[in-house]
Amino acid sequence: MTDTGFALFVGHLTRRHPPAWRTAHSGGGCAAVRFGAVGSFSSETVAFESSDTSAVVRAMQTLEARGDGLGWINIGPGLRDDQIERLPAPSALASWFSGRGPAVPMATWTPPPEAGGGAHSTVGVEHGAGPKALDRLRDAGAPLPPGWRKVQDHAKHGIVAHPSRGATCDEVLEWLLSACWALCPIEIEDRWLAEVYRPA
Repeated sequence: MTDTGFALFVGHLTRRHPPAWRTAHSGGGCAAVRFGAVGSFSSETVAFESSDTSAVVRAMQTLEARGDGLGWINIGPGLRDDQIERLPAPSALASWFSGRGPAVPMATWTPPPEAGGGAHSTVGVEHGAGPKALDRLRDAGAPLPPGWRKVQDHAKHGIVAHPSRGATCDEVLEWLLSACWALCPIEIEDRWLAEVYRPA
């Protein structure tokens, strides 16, 4: 548990490499590429509630201002021990053959790969809600915002999208929290953890 009294159940919140779903921008299109560990990154954990996301928004803005596309932020719900105990215990075999992602949703945001406003940031949500998660979000009142472009909506590998160029960091973070909330299989509280990765 953290010193705030809750923990993030999603184990790969603290992964030390950029998300595997990150897309490469080329000629206006996008192609999925897999990143390995690149250089070294420092990390900072930020506990917050939806009523005050300023610390996470500032971190997003700082990474954007670098203009090199480096760094990323993982975001997920903070869970108490009793909430974690209510989650189904995954087996190694189920994890290997399952067609779904992690039980507790985790969102990831990466900055645009270059400065100047010509490129998009990338967002992703890994979840265990199964196929057509964007349809579930629409029905739950959290559709993909107008102007955002879907890259994938996969049962196991999650949602990937590009926010519109005019979307603010506040708006992007608000949607990511709404998506995680709607796709979580248990009742959660408005407590969140963000793991911010910056080039060391």
